[in-house]
Order: sequence, then structure tokens, then C-alpha cells
Amino acid sequence: MKLTALLSLCLIALCLLPPLGAGQTGDDVTISLQVPYYLGKPREGVGPGSQLQALYSIENRSQAAVAATISIKLPPGFALADRSTVWQVEQYPEGDILQRHIDLAGGYSQWFDLLTIQAAADIIPGTYAIIISDGRQTRQVPVTVVTTGRKLGNEPPVIEEIILPLDRDGKNDERLSRNTLVMRDKSWDYYKNIINGKGASNLEVEALHPLTHMRLIVKNPSEQQKLVVITARLHDAHSREPVSGLFTPGTTGEDKDAGSLGGHEDKLVAFAALTGEPRQTVQLPVYMNEQALAGGQYILRVVMEDEFAPPVVQETVITVVKKDWKALAVIGGAAVILLAALLLAVRRVRSVLATLKTRWLVTVALFGAAAFAVVTVPSTLLNDFFHILMGPFGFLVTGLFHSIMLYMMIIALVILIPRPGVIALMIIVRLLLGMLAFGQVSPISLLSYGINALLLETLLYSSGLYSHLQSTDAAAGLNWQKVACLALICGVADSIATYVTLQGLSVLYRMYYADWYIYLLLLINGFLYTAIGAVCGVRLGSRLCRVGGD
Repeated sequence: MKLTALLSLCLIALCLLPPLGAGQTGDDVTISLQVPYYLGKPREGVGPGSQLQALYSIENRSQAAVAATISIKLPPGFALADRSTVWQVEQYPEGDILQRHIDLAGGYSQWFDLLTIQAAADIIPGTYAIIISDGRQTRQVPVTVVTTGRKLGNEPPVIEEIILPLDRDGKNDERLSRNTLVMRDKSWDYYKNIINGKGASNLEVEALHPLTHMRLIVKNPSEQQKLVVITARLHDAHSREPVSGLFTPGTTGEDKDAGSLGGHEDKLVAFAALTGEPRQTVQLPVYMNEQALAGGQYILRVVMEDEFAPPVVQETVITVVKKDWKALAVIGGAAVILLAALLLAVRRVRSVLATLKTRWLVTVALFGAAAFAVVTVPSTLLNDFFHILMGPFGFLVTGLFHSIMLYMMIIALVILIPRPGVIALMIIVRLLLGMLAFGQVSPISLLSYGINALLLETLLYSSGLYSHLQSTDAAAGLNWQKVACLALICGVADSIATYVTLQGLSVLYRMYYADWYIYLLLLINGFLYTAIGAVCGVRLGSRLCRVGGD
């Protein structure tokens, strides 16, 4: 009986005890220390004289509140770099001891902090232990000091270079000039959103899309690791006064001026972490208020700072490009000329067709279909492939189809049937087949095909080549002066049509290209390839005349 009563008393006493870990013991309170901490990036060791980061954390998973005193013991040769923190530092010959009192609420709570520890410049390479304790449990974290062969000083980080524009993947488009920002034309966005049924509120959503991205090359000779604030602002190139244009989007609806423009006005603000690498790249999105900024040259000033060191400043000159009125004038003028030519062609289409024999019309249709099969189909199917393979220089390959092959067939047709209107009819057949097969119908395609046909017909007729070919035997061939004239006419016509197409892309689709890229495209694809195709077309047409006669 006495033994049974004793067991009963013990069982009751155990039930009255608090649960394990309710503020005193157990695994409900855990501590951890990561040193050296490099934002999740592995690092074999630290060098003498370098700074390293220590990330400690303590978690309370119990239901009761916990009061803990964190103690971190540093080995000799290591010291807290920033003595202005809330840590109490006790110095001993065997190493400094850092202490801090923390109160953790019940349920679940966590506390963490990032400490900067300085290794002595004369520390002996080897493995050292940093000890962390909360009075209940103790952890030892080894730190390896290695010989780096170089001494780290206290040089601050510097911004070596500012690179823009870039896409979101950090790749720069070679077709765009460096340090050039092309503004999006939003003058019609309000009406566009109303027509599409999105409403005016969609402008706020569109404003959150960055205009471009920029990359900062940061040199960190002392391999510091810290959080910095990066501020970018535009300044006038002459007065160097700050100007509006850049902004930081608002992140919540609780701002005073809520919305996408409710963040930092007139400047771009971002947080970045220096990982301790000797050279690091930081990529930032660039948000711009296009309506508040005029075109021209500006100074982009980027400031990197924290609360402990002087700010680091780097500047670069950028060019802001807004709506190109020259491109609009080119497109407007080309459209007016093409419309006038169409009105004239409608009045004279009967007389032109009356001069063409039925077999000539069949031949023109065959050449148009052949141009579609040999030029349009390969260039359409392979354009994206060569663009991925060669980037902006894919036209060097695709130009073999829609320049050399196309003009070889056009000039061969002119040699066979030297009558005004055959080029226009062939281009119309090719355009209609492209529309039916690939849906290639757009204002740019209509304008490009129309200007190309108009220029070729006008130049061949005004130069007298049509009448010359009608009065001579094409099977005997042409002299080199006439061949050079044909090549020059085709090169000029295609270059002008290509230039009009590029300007149309900039106006209607906001696709802008650097001047050197436009000149290179006009020279090679617009003139050189076209002239080669015209010369080949003369030889092909002469041989076809020998085979088919009239």
C-alpha cells in the first residue's frame, strides 16, 4: 500500500510540472550563428585584416515568454568592428565577449542581428572558434583564416561604371546606342485603354513597368559586406541642377499620394547588398516619368551610401530620346506620296493592263509566286532563328533572301517583260500570298511594299530603261553602263524603302535603332545585296530570253 501511494504521489507531481521548454528548458528555444555570412554564398575562409559578417538568430517556439542573455565569445585576433551597437563588449586577454539581453514573446518569436567582425591584420592563419550561448545551450562555430597573399585595407567601395540600357536579363541590345534612353510615347495610351476596355486606371499598371535596366560595376577592394542605399537622380547637363524624370514606384496604397507615382519623386531609390566580393555587379530597374522629361542630354548621378561611411558618387552622361518628329514626317510624307500614286494608278490601271499580253500576266503571276516561295517563306521561317543565333546582325543572312534573291527575280522579270507596271503587279502578288499564308498585313508592310514598288517603277521609267529594253534585244545582254544603272536604281529604291520601314517601326511600334545600325543596314542590306541581286538578275533575264523568247 505504501508503495502504491508513493507512485500515485509521483504521478500527480509529474502532471503538475510545467511542460518541457515552457520558458526554461528543452529544444523550443534554439540559437544559431552563421559566420562568415556572405548572403548564402559559400566562402572557404577569411583573410587577415578583412571584415566578416556574423548572422545570429534565436527562436522561441514555446507558448511561454522567454528572457535570454545572448553571449558571443570571440577568439583572440577578432573584434567587433562597430562599437556603437547595443551589444555590451567586455575585453579579456583570451578574447572579447559580446552580450545582449533579449525578450522573446510566447507562441513563436524570433530575433536576429548581423554583426560586423574585424579580423586583425597580424592574425595567424588557422582555425578559430566563435562561441555563442544563451545560458541554456552553447554552439561553437569554426572560422578559418587563410593567407590571401594580399593585405586588405579600409578602402571604401567605389562605383567603377554605369551601364545602360539593358533588358531585364542584363543583356544589352547592340542595336541601341549606349547611355541612350528611349522614352515611350504615352500620348495615346489613355484613348487606347478606353478602346480596349481597360479604362484609365490601367495607366497606373503600365507605369510600374521599368523603362530599362542599368548595371552598376562596384569595386570593393576591402571586401566589405553591408547594406547600402543607391539613389539615382537626373541633373541638367549645363546647370547641373536636379530635374524631374526618375521616380521610385509606391509599394503600398497607404502612401500620401498612393499609386505607382506615390513613391520617391524625382529620384530612383533602391537597396542593395554588398556581398564582400572584390568586384560585384548590381542591376537596377529604371522607372521614368516620360511626361515630365524632355529629350536631350542629362547627367545621371548615382550615389551609394550607408550611415557609417561617406557616400560614393559616380556620374555619366545619358541621352534621352522622345518622340521623333523626323520619323513622323518621313512616314507622313511617304504615306501621302503613296496615296497619291495609288489614286493615279487607279485612273491608269486599265490602260496599263491593256498593254500587257495574257501570257505576260501569267509570267508576272508566276514570278510573284516564285518570289513568295523563294524569298518570303525562308525569310519568315528563318528570321527568328538567325536573330537568336546572330542577334542584331541576322540581316547579314536573311538579306541573302529578301535582297539578292528578290531583286534577281525582279530584274529578270523586267528583262523578260520591259513594260511599266510589271514590278508593281509582281509585288502585289507576293504581298497577297504573304497575307494569305502568314497573315502579313500591317501598316508597315503595306507602306514598305508600296514605296518599294513605286520607287522602282518611277526610277526605271524616268531613267529610260524601260524604253531602252523594249528597243534592244535583251537576249544579247546589256552593256556595263546599263547594268550599273540598274544596280544603282535598285539599291537606291530599296535603301529608301528600308529607311521608311525603320522610321515606321519607331513611330508605330516604338522600335528604335542606333544610327550606326541604321547606316549599316542601309549600306549592306539595302544597297550592296540589292545591287548584287540586280546584276545577277540581268544575267538570269538574258538567259531566260534566249530560252523563251517573247
